[in-house]
Amino acid sequence: MAQNPYNLLNLSCWNCSSSLPQETTTAPRLTAFLPKDDAIILSVVCAVASVIGTFGNSLVLFAVLKNKNLRNIPDLFITSLAFSDITVCALFLPMSINYFMQGVSAGGQDDVIFFSARSFFGYTSMVASATNIFAVTVDRVVAIRFPFRYMAAMTKRRVLVGIVAVWIVSVAFGFLYAPMLVSNTYIASYSCILLFTTMIMYLYIFIVAKRQENRIHQGTASDGSVAEKKVAKTIFTVVGIYALCWLPMLLLPAIANPSTNLAQVGRGHHWVQTLLACNSAVNPYIYCMRSMKYRTAFGQLLRLENCVNPVDSTQ
Repeated sequence: MAQNPYNLLNLSCWNCSSSLPQETTTAPRLTAFLPKDDAIILSVVCAVASVIGTFGNSLVLFAVLKNKNLRNIPDLFITSLAFSDITVCALFLPMSINYFMQGVSAGGQDDVIFFSARSFFGYTSMVASATNIFAVTVDRVVAIRFPFRYMAAMTKRRVLVGIVAVWIVSVAFGFLYAPMLVSNTYIASYSCILLFTTMIMYLYIFIVAKRQENRIHQGTASDGSVAEKKVAKTIFTVVGIYALCWLPMLLLPAIANPSTNLAQVGRGHHWVQTLLACNSAVNPYIYCMRSMKYRTAFGQLLRLENCVNPVDSTQ
């Protein structure tokens, strides 16, 4: 099967430049696309994001493990999202640093294993993050649209089955696309559809939330409606930042054509890919800033009383 010259997560080139080996089965050297200064800057960014993201997502996982009040339905999806994010921060970003600083030689078996492993973790965690955020959004739509049926519809057993399905799909994508067995157009289309569908659902959520706000002003809404709106805003922040990190990746092929300006696309790809990966480092801090129960749990784990703010205690 012909290889795809533009790999979404791991830029590779086959038969697309006369200055590069024409019959290689692995990616060309890093210096073919990325200047040394860019490699150093991206390595520093990846190192900082890796440390911050691993620490933050570890806090989320330990907080859920230690606190039973963090095991509600939305928290299960957030836990799954944190697990996918820690995969990026603890595995993919360090491997990216090695890629940026060392490069690879063409044709070695070790290089094939390295690129396959890096691509597998990148594809799997990217699909898992997008699908988990989509699942969280569906959960919020059900909670706001059908509040009285929510507990019966979204049982923990069904949610756990859904999370397992998310990871089966994500790992399947990783196994299929890491060795470039098929075109990565499918994974790009899948992620784009999830992203835009999520944004449409959030538009609906905030239309409903606006109606609830009007009822609050009229004194007819319950405290539960206020809490649901606060949770929705928190997750909307996560989705919004995720979308901003995705946009450069989606717009890059439109700005620079890979078939005519491969060097520019290759250089830009590393930057937008790093931005997308760094998104996994910020999600747990969004929870800490906006969610009282996560601030409390983080404060208990770190023994920092000032992490807990009495404001927004309904979250």
